[in-house]
Amino acid sequence: MKKIFLITILSAIITTAGFAQQVPVITVSGAINPVSSDYIMRCLEDARAEGAPCVVIRLDTPGGLMSTTEDITRAFMASEIPIITYVWPTGGRAASAGVFIAYASHIVAMAPGTRIGAAHPVDMMGSSQDSSNAMMEKVTNDAIANLRSIAAERGRNEGWVERAIRYSESLTSEEAICQGVSDITADDVHELLAELDGFVYGPTYSDTLHLPNPIPAENPMTSVENFLFTILNPNITYLLLMLGIVGIYLELQNPGTIVPGVVGGISLLLAFYAFQMLPVNYVGVALILLAVVLFVAETQTPTFGLLTSGGVISMLAGSFLLTSGNADLFLISWKVIIPTVIIAALLIVFAVYKAAQARFSKPVTGNEGLVGEEGIVATKKIADQRDTFVEIHGELWRAEGENLNPNDRVVVVKVNGNSIVVRKK
Repeated sequence: MKKIFLITILSAIITTAGFAQQVPVITVSGAINPVSSDYIMRCLEDARAEGAPCVVIRLDTPGGLMSTTEDITRAFMASEIPIITYVWPTGGRAASAGVFIAYASHIVAMAPGTRIGAAHPVDMMGSSQDSSNAMMEKVTNDAIANLRSIAAERGRNEGWVERAIRYSESLTSEEAICQGVSDITADDVHELLAELDGFVYGPTYSDTLHLPNPIPAENPMTSVENFLFTILNPNITYLLLMLGIVGIYLELQNPGTIVPGVVGGISLLLAFYAFQMLPVNYVGVALILLAVVLFVAETQTPTFGLLTSGGVISMLAGSFLLTSGNADLFLISWKVIIPTVIIAALLIVFAVYKAAQARFSKPVTGNEGLVGEEGIVATKKIADQRDTFVEIHGELWRAEGENLNPNDRVVVVKVNGNSIVVRKK
């Protein structure tokens, strides 16, 4: 224990003395969304507060939302701490939004076998509902102008920008070095940090990075950030929406069950949280809610499955419309939609069937439940009463009927107040 304590103290002294420098390393993988942005901003603020010499962002992304990407690039351009975007691992890419993030960094590095490019704005808009030719041309020109200004500020290749955005051109790590898009090629973070010591960068090559003995310090997402990042996956969001709808529906059909209602409520709230950040078609949401209304109506006004069939069709159509027109990154997979709709429809149809069955079946409790029951005329009078009594399920009931004799088997015809009307079987 003392040895570990001494090593910790010694490490802190060496780091403080300047013999070693901790370099925060951030890993951004997957779609660029508001959670990614919050994670990056938090790490940058922590690095600034700790006086880190620079920040390394390991990036592997197919793209992301344009609004979120603009927030990140603005933060990068205003950062006083040098930011190094490192496209990693081998086979990884900085596509679409990743190009903007890389260009806004002070230094761009790439691992062998990675690529950068394909920054067409349709992949960053989230939805192409307004993707007329004129609108797309405006968005494309604005994106080109934005990336050109970033390239000029960072001293990067401005000519390649238009090809990357307008024609979705991509470059390998070797081509990116040759064309002035990337600065360094490195196999891993340790090799990258070794190459960064004494590296000269900037539009006029007037800035030098000093890293005499860098130590990479991993700075991963917190458990909360990981959870929120996961539910922003369109497929996960869709599953939460359907789970919420089915759970609430089952709770309404069986009040007091509690578990379906709690699970459904939490799932719906999480889905709504994700939908306010993801591009969705609210016509799809409306169709899914209409399906629920049709299912409920079926329990109140049975139509021999007509309303239920309409509900299933509405749910299926709404599911496909929910993210229709989006880039592939923000689409719900049909492989998720079809089995989910089938399972949800089966659960709801079963609940509808049981509700209709309970609504129109013969009462089985209370006095009304006696109708149709069989009994035996009692052989003894009660308290010298002259009334006839019938024994049903071990209980004696005052009975009315014609020609009733002891031990006769009878059937209850109706309940008349505190007595029953019977007939011989």
